Amino acid sequence: MNENFENFPKFDQAKESIERLKKVVWPKLSDFKYADDFLKKVEEIIFKEFEILPNIFKLFKPSDFTLPIFRVREIDSFTNINIFSEHSYPPINLTGFNRCNFPKSPVFYCSDNPMTALMEVVRNSDYKQRKFCVSKWELIDSDKQFVFQTFLQTELHQDNHYGVLKDTEIEQLDKPFEYKLDKERKAGLIEYLKFLHSTFINDKSYALSASIAHRTLNAKHNLATDILMYPSSQTQFKGVNIAINPNFVDNMMRVQRFYIVELENYNIENGKFNVTISKYGDIDKNIIFWKNLNPEDEIYKNYLLTDFKSLIDDNFEWKFNK
Repeated sequence: MNENFENFPKFDQAKESIERLKKVVWPKLSDFKYADDFLKKVEEIIFKEFEILPNIFKLFKPSDFTLPIFRVREIDSFTNINIFSEHSYPPINLTGFNRCNFPKSPVFYCSDNPMTALMEVVRNSDYKQRKFCVSKWELIDSDKQFVFQTFLQTELHQDNHYGVLKDTEIEQLDKPFEYKLDKERKAGLIEYLKFLHSTFINDKSYALSASIAHRTLNAKHNLATDILMYPSSQTQFKGVNIAINPNFVDNMMRVQRFYIVELENYNIENGKFNVTISKYGDIDKNIIFWKNLNPEDEIYKNYLLTDFKSLIDDNFEWKFNK
């Protein structure tokens, strides 16, 4: 980064700027013909207070990125559940305005935990008697690096194990800014980051969070973000959500397997879930083969222990419906 940071606000100045931004009535996307014009308006408002929008990221090779990836869709939403693309990001014409994207600009929403992905689909709706398909994805091995960015500088639950990553980013904050920030300006930057990152939780209109995500996922340079991580409000910030650029999905990811699940009940406070898995789907020569569960199926048992380990405690028992 080559910016001159001498004019970057000190802590008290940053706090005042943030308070003014909190009072802003953000523009409505519906008032603009083009999303890019809406984005420019949002940027203008921010740049009146801060001269930059920090873009702090890490580079990974797929072999070094060990997070599992899970995506969920309700069964009734499929046209053909046996087509891989139906488990991926939505088509352009069906893409609405969401936390990390503008209309007709899809992203691949997912999580590193199947239960977090499921809760983000269920939200506050009645989940009884509904079936969902959980798909497990992986990155394709490559020597090419990709860009990973997090928006975790906000209040995380003490059980969120990405709190360590959040703390590490603050400890290493000087490096991407070439050690040009003095103590007061670094403190101001931290407050600014907290404000920006908190929009991924607090922004009910999506105006600011979607703008921040869109500009980094769709940047017009070769360090555009490929994978973006932010807290999951549906798990009370115990888990994380992930938004992935669709081109990255098409070129660098593939689906591995599937599960048909029903959520019987859950307690969000203690993280306890009661889930019934009725089938799982394996892929052989690009065809999904759906299999009923049976006690002798060791492949299924290995999959379950790998993919649903967050549900398994010391009292876990195998149960199969007859």
